[in-house]
Amino acid sequence: MLIWGWGRVTKRSIGPVFQQTCSYCNTTSIWKLYVIRTWFTLFFIPIIPYSKRYCVACPSCGSYIKLNKQQFQEMKLAIDTATNSRNIEDNLKYQGKTETQISYLKEMEKLNDKKDREC
Repeated sequence: MLIWGWGRVTKRSIGPVFQQTCSYCNTTSIWKLYVIRTWFTLFFIPIIPYSKRYCVACPSCGSYIKLNKQQFQEMKLAIDTATNSRNIEDNLKYQGKTETQISYLKEMEKLNDKKDREC
């Protein structure tokens, strides 16, 4: 007996793109670029992707904006040409803050990371 199916979806994050206020959950956060693939499966193992979609999604509620391939390539190129994804995320996260505020926030993140590792 052969068990096959379709509809398994995988979602791969490419990186942070921009900061935007979501129209559904009304939170301002850094949206990420995703590639979503739908697979044909054999014995519950994804074998062949038969659908590929591109989108930018809100990390809070999961709502998304569909992109075409050209828009996706442009955004991916912008992420790749940046020094690294963490630098983009930091720039967006600390946008509009003074140097004192930024250093305070970074110290608090270090303390929280240290507490998390101790637990």
